[in-house]
Amino acid sequence: MSPTVAHDDLVWANGYFFGRPTRYGIMTAQLKQFIDTSGPLWMQGKLAHKPVTAFSGAMNLHGGQENTIHSTYAVMEHWGTIIVPPGYTDPLLYAAGGNPYGVSYTAAMGSTGVSAEALAAARYMGARLARYAEVLATNAKRLVP
Repeated sequence: MSPTVAHDDLVWANGYFFGRPTRYGIMTAQLKQFIDTSGPLWMQGKLAHKPVTAFSGAMNLHGGQENTIHSTYAVMEHWGTIIVPPGYTDPLLYAAGGNPYGVSYTAAMGSTGVSAEALAAARYMGARLARYAEVLATNAKRLVP
């Protein structure tokens, strides 16, 4: 059983790495429900000033992965986060498909997992997010009015 994320995790975390499959080119209903119920934290400003990045996967190459990532970033813009996409900052991102918005992958029906290239790109993206999270958390008092 995988761990469940709670709203308290959004408060203590120094950054967010959202990943989920795409459903019709948008985030899954479960993630949307979790985000929708985070309103009280958002209203208190407890989600702002933190870096965020996102990834997505679908069954087919043009299954809406980029749109799903963008829809996640739209929410994060409302929260006041700092979006940290991978861009084209490392050659290994090209091997994983070259998505500058966030790692995306295609997992065909019956697939046993994500490619080694996509996993490497996701690790890179996570390390990049962690570097920004550390800098922002260390300097929060200087950066946030």
